[in-house]
Amino acid sequence: MIVADDLGWFDLASYGNDFIETPHLDQLASQGIRFTNAYAAAPLCSPSRASLITGLHPVSVNITEHIHGNQPAGPNQKLITPPIAQQLDTTYMTIAEMLKKKNYHTAFIGKWHLGGGKYKPEYQGFDVNIAGAWNGLPNSFFYPFFPIGQKPELQDTSKEGDYLTDVLTDHAISYIKQKKDSSFFLSLNYYSPHVPIEAKDSLVKKYAAKRGDTTVNKMPDVHYAAMVESIDFNVGRILARLDELGLSKNTIVLFTSDNGGLSVQEVPAFAKHTPPTDNGMLRAGKGYLYEGGIREPLIVRWPKQIVSGQVNNTPVIAQDFLNTISDITSSAYKTTDGVSLLPLFGGDTINTRGLLWHLPHYSPQHGKPSSAYREKNYKIIHFYEDDHYELYDLEQDVSESTDLSLQQPDVLDRLTRKMNDELERLDAKLPSPNPAYTGKR
Repeated sequence: MIVADDLGWFDLASYGNDFIETPHLDQLASQGIRFTNAYAAAPLCSPSRASLITGLHPVSVNITEHIHGNQPAGPNQKLITPPIAQQLDTTYMTIAEMLKKKNYHTAFIGKWHLGGGKYKPEYQGFDVNIAGAWNGLPNSFFYPFFPIGQKPELQDTSKEGDYLTDVLTDHAISYIKQKKDSSFFLSLNYYSPHVPIEAKDSLVKKYAAKRGDTTVNKMPDVHYAAMVESIDFNVGRILARLDELGLSKNTIVLFTSDNGGLSVQEVPAFAKHTPPTDNGMLRAGKGYLYEGGIREPLIVRWPKQIVSGQVNNTPVIAQDFLNTISDITSSAYKTTDGVSLLPLFGGDTINTRGLLWHLPHYSPQHGKPSSAYREKNYKIIHFYEDDHYELYDLEQDVSESTDLSLQQPDVLDRLTRKMNDELERLDAKLPSPNPAYTGKR
């Protein structure tokens, strides 16, 4: 399970990007199934990652904002946002813990951002943990990556000039080689292309030359494009090693991202080369419940079971992964927050259902507290500050440019009731009025 960080739905060539070169991921898509309506569980990293690893909705684990990100309401915020857990509690079953019961070896490499100390991956079912801790981002993508001594497992195996995406892949390949004769689950989580936007000079020069006109501010930024190509190159390295070891046929490779691409300028400390991407035809990006914030690339290859070259338009979401892996491995554990995608792998269908997102917070990207719900082609968004709703037909208007809430009140009412029922089922926490609100910054 390979997870990029802040990679948008439109950042891969197989999803329509004509600037960034991603030949290995495109090949992966041609060899398996590419989902066009796949979603993150949230438009921010920690809640999304909690769902990826537990199969639970972010509401169910009380992580609906990125950890350390939910600040007390100031006088410029109309609403007080609910508190969240500052770690993924060890009482929740993870994919790794489920697979340990089936005698799998388990490893976690890269970004965790679900708590440090006794909440790190090694306490959540992973035999091996390399670089997984509380951190949401590195100091730099070049050695030493983090403060000296903080992650010796990375720093002791790398040197000046080394690039973090390469180093994480080195560890992943080493693990695959060690466990080639056993059943294993590897969760590889790149910190890229999250800020700081830093890439190898050779690739930056390549994309600068490809763009030609540097006086025009076009998206994606050339440094960002270079970061994405580095991910692609390293996925290619992993696929080549699986081929070399004779593991490709019966190894499931799943590639996705944790939220949409960053489409606004970052805070001053990380503002260089931002905004880095624009999510193409999708509206907004990371931190928003519009499609640009939550729709993700999702590619799954399993030559033994999945017919190559499939494109699937079924709406699916990150919390489906645990139930899918449970079915594949005949595990006993499943959640009620997701479904198994195994039928889709064989060309069948799954039952129609609604998908819920809940962001009762002000995101660092200036998103406002909101909830969203999709069923079939319709999607609603409820903004809590002024209690207004928007309705979109994603089949006709994937850019969410035409609000249909006044034209189709019956659809709005039906989806609103379903969304509220699901929020109630999950016991979702809602924002409340801020008595100290003055409207002044």
